[in-house]
Amino acid sequence: MKPPKAVPGVGVAFVAVTVLAVLSAASPPRMLTFGMLALGPALAAATANPRGVLAVGAYAWAAAFAISSSQGLLGSTDQILRLLVMTAITVIGWVIARRLRSLLRIRSAATREREMLAAIVEQSSDAIIVTDLDGTVTIWNAGAENLYGYRASEVTGRRFTRILPPDRRAAFEQSLAALSAGGHLRLDEARRVRRDGTEVTVSVTVAPIRDDTGRVVAAAATERDVTAAKRLEAEERLALERSARAARMESLGQLAGGVAHDFNNLLAIILNYADFLTDEVTPEGRKDLARIRNAADRARDLTGQLLLFAKREPTQVETVDLNEVVDCSSELLRRSIGANIRILCRKHPLPLPVRVNRGHLDQIMINLIVNARDAMADGGVVVVETGRVDSGDARLTVSDTGCGMTAEVRDRLFEPFFTTKPVDQGTGLGLATVYGIVEDAGGRISVDSSPGVGTTFQILLPPAGEPANRAVRPDDGPAAPGHGEHVAVIEDEEYVRDLVVRILQENGYRTTVWHDATEPGDVVLLVTDIVLRDRSGPAIADQLRARHPHLRVLFISGYSEDDLRRRYDLGPARIVQKPFTAVELLAAVGEALAPAADRRR
Repeated sequence: MKPPKAVPGVGVAFVAVTVLAVLSAASPPRMLTFGMLALGPALAAATANPRGVLAVGAYAWAAAFAISSSQGLLGSTDQILRLLVMTAITVIGWVIARRLRSLLRIRSAATREREMLAAIVEQSSDAIIVTDLDGTVTIWNAGAENLYGYRASEVTGRRFTRILPPDRRAAFEQSLAALSAGGHLRLDEARRVRRDGTEVTVSVTVAPIRDDTGRVVAAAATERDVTAAKRLEAEERLALERSARAARMESLGQLAGGVAHDFNNLLAIILNYADFLTDEVTPEGRKDLARIRNAADRARDLTGQLLLFAKREPTQVETVDLNEVVDCSSELLRRSIGANIRILCRKHPLPLPVRVNRGHLDQIMINLIVNARDAMADGGVVVVETGRVDSGDARLTVSDTGCGMTAEVRDRLFEPFFTTKPVDQGTGLGLATVYGIVEDAGGRISVDSSPGVGTTFQILLPPAGEPANRAVRPDDGPAAPGHGEHVAVIEDEEYVRDLVVRILQENGYRTTVWHDATEPGDVVLLVTDIVLRDRSGPAIADQLRARHPHLRVLFISGYSEDDLRRRYDLGPARIVQKPFTAVELLAAVGEALAPAADRRR
């Protein structure tokens, strides 16, 4: 980088030497005007041009030599001393010029650097703010204007606290003290207030500014708007949490479905063998069997809840008014929930038709209100409210004034078998069932709770379209006995297979336990489980019907009917759900064997 030229100054030095040389030549030798020629190199040194100094010095040296020689001093000691002084002054002037030139170069570079930094600061999209150690703004760039809405003239000279929320001003003073001591500050999230009063979240980096002596004199802050990034990060985190929760619930649902299937096999055995023994025991024995059957019926309901949670139980839906369900359920629960608990209903003034299973909606109400009761041991208030949200969904809210729950409990609230109640007071399936019902209906459920504040459950259900009648399958009537029809049975579970065979044989049917090596012969009906160990019941049925087109098939299973129909493409085939009673099985067999015209009626 070249320093500024100073040619005019060198020219002045040459003129000055010429004039002084003339004066010196015209003066007597002893007037000492000779020394004035040394002013030439001194004047040239001020130009910061070392070459110019040498040129002027050489010119002055030549003039001094010529004048002293013409005055008769040639070769004298006086002439030599005068020329040595001229040479020394020229060298000193040259050194001074070089030093001045170096200083000018450094200053020019510093000026350019400051100008570049100022341009960068001004053009930066980030807010760059400089304050003194009292917190007064001295620099406010265009990025700060865009971010906060204040022009530089409105902020410069005023306290930085203008853009701070009131609750952060004390912390700002502490930060100034730390910066004064030479510390740095970094905040990933800090709140600021724009000119229009809205809050913005920024990331902040603050560094101290030092003077030439190293003393901290100011602080420079770089602030970047991260509001949108933080919002996106929160949304992504929420989506990941929902995805993880959905995966966890799906895994638990598969486990629940498998447990329910195996349990249903056992219940089918318990229910039917209890019926078989009813006529063979004493009256006291019948009472014991009745208790066994009642317990099995309750267990049957429990597996129904498991399948519902796992979304593996087919549901029949109808269009119902959410207000009406709240009316009926709350009236019933008022009489059983306890005198120390009040139920308040706040219904939407207009009907709220939703498409759900009415019994399941009642179950939601019962589970939520009973949970609210258990959370208010000393009494309280349960508020049941209905409404409609902006999206058009119907809203059901159940709030209580109970003990509330921690975040850890809230995160696991809908997991099956998770409960905070004593072992003998809860199964942990109540809220898992509610979750399954809501999800099955296409709705959403959320919970808001904190310890000591109470709990609020909010359920959103999609609105119903045109009113529709409930799809109800007629109840099975008394089953007619068989007349020697030959029925083949396929079932992996030995006790369930023996049960089916016994029911059929005791009611007029001939039975064969079918294996791969046997031919069906005169078999007219195949009763088969759908999910078998080696291959599926539908695959075996297709194989047999390829050779015996008139063979009829009745499927039995403990898995969800909807899942089975989708997986095996069963169409309208009749499926008997486990656990079944003898009456239910015989009715299904009779329907399967009935002529096609009778089945259509």
